Amino acid sequence: MRGLAEYASASWPSARTAVAKAPLLALDFELDGLARDTHVLQAGWIAFDARGIPLVNAQCFEVCSRRRLDDAAVTVHGIGEQRARSGEPLGTMVPLLVAALSGRIVVAHGASIERAVIERTTRSHFGTALPVRTICTLALEQRLAPNLVGTDAYRLSATRHRYNLPEYPQHDALSDAIAAAELFLAQLARIGADSPLGSLEQW
Repeated sequence: MRGLAEYASASWPSARTAVAKAPLLALDFELDGLARDTHVLQAGWIAFDARGIPLVNAQCFEVCSRRRLDDAAVTVHGIGEQRARSGEPLGTMVPLLVAALSGRIVVAHGASIERAVIERTTRSHFGTALPVRTICTLALEQRLAPNLVGTDAYRLSATRHRYNLPEYPQHDALSDAIAAAELFLAQLARIGADSPLGSLEQW
């Protein structure tokens, strides 16, 4: 339980802390579908803050799965069964992710998915679900640009396009994590980096 103890004792920013001073972690999972018990096939994350995104911090893990994969999901993320079987065990990735998360606020596009996966995988690995603090770039965009027509208007690629951010390959965990980090910094330019964390977080 060492990883959990370190997570609990990490220095966490208060809800009153300005986002400009907050340690952040952009995170994305590629999953075999959207069911509650779907399994993780890939995880990508990068530590950053309001000053920038140092790519030296990037991490990406292919996660082993020996289940039969959902054909529709494979079409989206491109991770077939042979590739999935050659990945790292989930138990290898989870402690590394917990260490990366310690003291940091998760930034993700559709962050409820990342939060649910973290809670589920840490409950399986440690016997208890890890509490996670998140900022959702999708929810922020719905506040910044309300009433756009169609759900596609708030997808990561469409939202980045409105901020004139470059196109990246989609459905790769690390690329999507970096894309979410860049999007958040662009949104922050409109919101103001002096905004308190509590005004942006989802608990």
